[in-house]
Amino acid sequence: MHNILAETANRKKSVWKRLGEIMVEMIIIVFAVSFAVFMERQRELHHEENEVKEFLIGLKTDLKNDIAEMEEDKDSYKAQAKWMAYFGKEEKISKDSLKRYEWILWNNTHLLVNNGRYEGFKSSGKINTIENTELRNNILDLYQETIVALTNNTQGYINLKKDFHRLIYQGRKNEGKENDNLAEVLQSQEVKNYCMRLRFTGEPVRRYDSAISRSQRIIELIDGEYREK
Repeated sequence: MHNILAETANRKKSVWKRLGEIMVEMIIIVFAVSFAVFMERQRELHHEENEVKEFLIGLKTDLKNDIAEMEEDKDSYKAQAKWMAYFGKEEKISKDSLKRYEWILWNNTHLLVNNGRYEGFKSSGKINTIENTELRNNILDLYQETIVALTNNTQGYINLKKDFHRLIYQGRKNEGKENDNLAEVLQSQEVKNYCMRLRFTGEPVRRYDSAISRSQRIIELIDGEYREK
């Protein structure tokens, strides 16, 4: 009887020991799996961080190029305001002035924004991987609101300019020749009325200023992220 009880006790100890070993094995397996998942997630996060950095550094270059173009566009609109007012008010346009500033009549200024990098990053669903909320929101606002408002506004000006061009061509004769009558066409009241409308470029300039300001802010935030000047 004593031997039977001892053997039963030994069996119970053996079962508990085995259960303990199984629990230890399970803990080791769970830890190994969790650690593997953790390391994989860290690898993914590191990859995402590198993608974000590559995108933002490239975006900074795009924005610098866009700012340079926008500054030139602003100068163009300011020149159009000045010389459209001249063509609209001047009773007798000199040949020298017409030869020098005729380009103002035909110039159509619009922004060719470098948005390919942004569109590609956004369409890949990675825009939300930019952790800096202010930076992310400024980028979205620039391309989805500020640039759209700018291009819509300048397109309206360009459409008015196209109507102006059609009006000129209706009365123009001998284009580019010695007896070109462009100066006479510009003296008509209807053409002058268009010139006076086209001198108002304050809104396009304001839209450019807004886009430039937001672009500069984005560059500042990128520099803050990566300490690059």
